[in-house]
Amino acid sequence: SDEGEADYSIDLSGQSAASVPLDGEGILKRRGISSCSTAGDDPTCLREGHTLYPCASECATRSCTPSVFDGVISITQDATEGCDVVMYTMSLGYDIEEMTLETDFSDGEAQEEWNESTVCTLAFVPSESRLVKAVIDQVPPNSLEDRGVSQRSDHKTKVEHLNGYLAHQGWVLILVDGATEPLSAEDMFLVKLSPARLFHSSVRKVMFVDENFSHTPLPDDAQFLASETSRGVFKKRTITGPDAKGKKTKYKLPEEPQRRAVLVVSPMRHIPDEDGHKMPLKEVTLSLMKELELDPEQDYSRDIRAQQEYYTRARSLVNSMDLRSLDSFSRHRLEIKDFIRSRWIVHHLKLEEGHQLRCEWYKEHVRWNTQLDQMSFAYVMAKRELVRKIITRQELTPAIPTEELTLLQKIIQQVTDASEWHPIISAEGTTLPIHHSQIAPEAIPENLQDLPDHQISKINPDAAFSDVRSTYYVRIMSDPRMLESRKRWMKARSNHRKFVKQMKEADHNQNHKAEA
Repeated sequence: SDEGEADYSIDLSGQSAASVPLDGEGILKRRGISSCSTAGDDPTCLREGHTLYPCASECATRSCTPSVFDGVISITQDATEGCDVVMYTMSLGYDIEEMTLETDFSDGEAQEEWNESTVCTLAFVPSESRLVKAVIDQVPPNSLEDRGVSQRSDHKTKVEHLNGYLAHQGWVLILVDGATEPLSAEDMFLVKLSPARLFHSSVRKVMFVDENFSHTPLPDDAQFLASETSRGVFKKRTITGPDAKGKKTKYKLPEEPQRRAVLVVSPMRHIPDEDGHKMPLKEVTLSLMKELELDPEQDYSRDIRAQQEYYTRARSLVNSMDLRSLDSFSRHRLEIKDFIRSRWIVHHLKLEEGHQLRCEWYKEHVRWNTQLDQMSFAYVMAKRELVRKIITRQELTPAIPTEELTLLQKIIQQVTDASEWHPIISAEGTTLPIHHSQIAPEAIPENLQDLPDHQISKINPDAAFSDVRSTYYVRIMSDPRMLESRKRWMKARSNHRKFVKQMKEADHNQNHKAEA
C-alpha cells in the first residue's frame, strides 16, 4: 500500500490473539484489575455501557460478538480481490422480493482496459429471501452443474455453492443467512458505516449506496467520487470578487496545501440558517425524517426523541461554560451544524484517520437504535471540531470585523471549494489541516491591480500528489461543485482514453511491422 496507508480488511477469525486489538476490559484483566460496574451503586464509574461490537466490524476489539456477516466475509473478500473501488448496496432486515436499485455490472475489466481504477459492484441480500430464490430458479442447469449443484439440490446447498457468483440488476449478490428478519442496529449499520473488514485488502475506496436512492448509480459515479477524495496543492493565485461596496476588485489567495478526504458525502438540503450553537435540532430531526420518508407524526419514536434531546442538552451543558477553563482558547462552543444526506457515502478505507472517524460515527450511532445516522454524524463532527479548535489554539473571535469576514468568506465560497473540506486532526507531528476560515484573501490596492503579477489566470490544483505531506478532511461536497468537478473529470478521462488508445494503436502497428 502507499506510504501512510493501513489495512483494516483483516478478518478477526484468521488472526492470532496477539494481533487483535485489546479493549479497556482486556487491558485491566491482563493486569489482574477488576473493572467497575455501572449496574452497581458506584457513582464514579464512567464505564461505557455499550462496548461490544460485531467481530465483522472494523471497530471490534478482541471482545466482540457474532453477526450475520461472519459467514460471508471470506466470500466478499474473494469477490472484491483486485478491485480498487467497490460500489455496494444492501437490502437486509426483510424478505426482499425485487431490487429497485439498478446499476451496470462491473467486475473491473472495463476500467482495466483503459488503465483506470477498477470498480466492482456488490449487493448484500438475505439468502432466504424470495428474491434470491427467484434468481437461483433462473440459473441454467449447466451453470448449476459448473458450481457443483443441480436443480434437485436443496436451497441451502445452492446458496453455499452460488454465493458471490450470482448477479442481479447489475450487482453481484452476497447472500447473507438469517437476514430476512429485522437486524440489530450493530448489524444494520455495519455495512454502511464500518465496512472495511468486509472487503479485500486491494480495495482502497468504497461507495455505499442506499437501496432507496432515487438515481441510478453507475460504476462511473463511483470512479468519479472516489477521485474526489484527493486534491493537489493550489498555488497562490489572483481572483476577482466584490469589495465592501459591491465593486469588482482583485484579491490574492494564498497557497492551499494538498488535501485528502477520509469521507465524501453531500450536504443536507434546506439546513436552517442558524449558527451551530443555536441550530434548532428538533426542526432538523423532522426534516431528516421526511427525507428518509418517515412520518414525523407516527415515526417520531422514543429513541429518536432521546437522541435529539440528548444532543440538545449536551450542547447546552458544554456551551454553558460552567465547567470550562478561563483560558480563551478553551471557550469555544459546541456547534452542531454539519448535517448531511447519507444516501451515498464514499469511504477511504486505507487511512487511519478515516478508520477512527468511521468507528466514532458507528459507535455513536448504534447506541441510539434509530435510522438518523445523519444526526449522529453531525454530533461527532461537532465534538471533533471543538477539539480541533482547542488543540490548535484557534482564536475565539476573529481579528477582523464580522462584516469583512463575511465578505471574504463569500469570496472563498465562490472561487474555491475550501469550505467543503472539514479538517480532521491526525497523528501528532503531521501537518495541520487548514480550515476555510483560515484562508484570508488579500485585497490588491487599486493602483497595483494592472501589474503583470496580478493578472487573472485560471489555476487548477497540481496533478502531482504526495502521500507523505497530506492533510486530512471530511468532504461535504455541494451539488453545484459536484457538477463542475464531474465535467472536468469527464474531460480528463476522455483525454486519458484517447492517449491510451493511441498508445495501443502504436504498439499494434509496431508489432505488425516487426512480424512483417
